[in-house]
Amino acid sequence: MDFIDIYAALDENERTLYTQRYPQEAADMSGFAQRFIEQGIEQGIEKGIEQGIEQGVQRGEARMLLSLLRLRFGELPDAVQQRIESADADTLLRWSERVLTARTLAEVLDGAC
Repeated sequence: MDFIDIYAALDENERTLYTQRYPQEAADMSGFAQRFIEQGIEQGIEKGIEQGIEQGVQRGEARMLLSLLRLRFGELPDAVQQRIESADADTLLRWSERVLTARTLAEVLDGAC
């Protein structure tokens, strides 16, 4: 266990006592904690942006596939729409490629071309 772990585990009273006895160290620790928090926030924001982009791309792919399927096969059952909207990117790509050669909706989704 290092100093940071020990400092982080202090309760409010212990932290107050530490600050009174070691003001410079407490200030240094406070600055370190602030930088650590800021770094965590930045990483969280980056990860959130990345996930948002991935979800947006996936939704766009699903919308495009649904549009192509409607043009090719007419109105789609709700179960098919839900299946497409919940599919991962690789599955959506595979189904999109099958739209060109499949004779039926089942061939697109089940791969029996």
